[in-house]
Amino acid sequence: MNSAVPERTSLIIAVEINSIKDQTEKLVLHNFIEIGRRLHEAKVLLPHGEWLQWLEESVDFSPNRAAKLMRLYDAYGLPHSSLLDSDAQDQVLSKLSYTQALILLGVPEEERTQLILDLDIENMSTRELKKAVDKQKQIQQEKERAEQENTALRQALDGVKEENTELAKERDSLKQEAVELRKTQQALQENVEKAALQNKKLKENMNYKSYQRVRNDLAAAQTKLFTSQVAFKYEALERAFKELSYELDLLANLDAQVHAGYMSKLNDFLLKAMRGRMQG
Repeated sequence: MNSAVPERTSLIIAVEINSIKDQTEKLVLHNFIEIGRRLHEAKVLLPHGEWLQWLEESVDFSPNRAAKLMRLYDAYGLPHSSLLDSDAQDQVLSKLSYTQALILLGVPEEERTQLILDLDIENMSTRELKKAVDKQKQIQQEKERAEQENTALRQALDGVKEENTELAKERDSLKQEAVELRKTQQALQENVEKAALQNKKLKENMNYKSYQRVRNDLAAAQTKLFTSQVAFKYEALERAFKELSYELDLLANLDAQVHAGYMSKLNDFLLKAMRGRMQG
């Protein structure tokens, strides 16, 4: 007895269509990856300058379409893929359709595989996947912005550290200059004290010399005075002796006896004077 055939509904038909579409897109993705592999191979073999002409004439691809297919191979084909092994490759590709694979090209290679494994891509619509990719891009941008800010902060911190190092060097230099200044001031103070002592000695020496000079000048003045007095008295004595001799001569003519008496006194006076000088 034949089992009853389920009633066909629009929901069942939609599920079947979406399933066939997913299978078709997955097959398309696999085939496009293989086309991308062969495009890489052909580009290496072609002479320089013939790549664009070969694309147009041989496979009817525009440069943009060829680049997109080659990017698919770079992203999901071995050995260029960031996946670790063929099992992981098969696991990822089994989840993706061609459209999803193109959308995920907007995610950095180092994050794409993990995102595919984390998301329930098989049950996500194209819009939901785009939203998830946009969110991932936003997270990546925020991460990059945070890294840039961290880099700027590190650079600023390094600048502050460098400035602090320079300030520390300047501080040490100022300390050293202060030490040298104190040494210089101490040396100057010692020099001032030495100069003061030398000045004092010089003044004392100059006072002594001045005293000696005054004393010598006084002695010279006294000598000059005494010499003048002696000369004056000598001249007076010489003049008086001449006058005495003249008057004695006159007295001799008048009274020889009186003259003889004064001559005797004069001789006695002169003898006593000579003896006194010799004894003194």
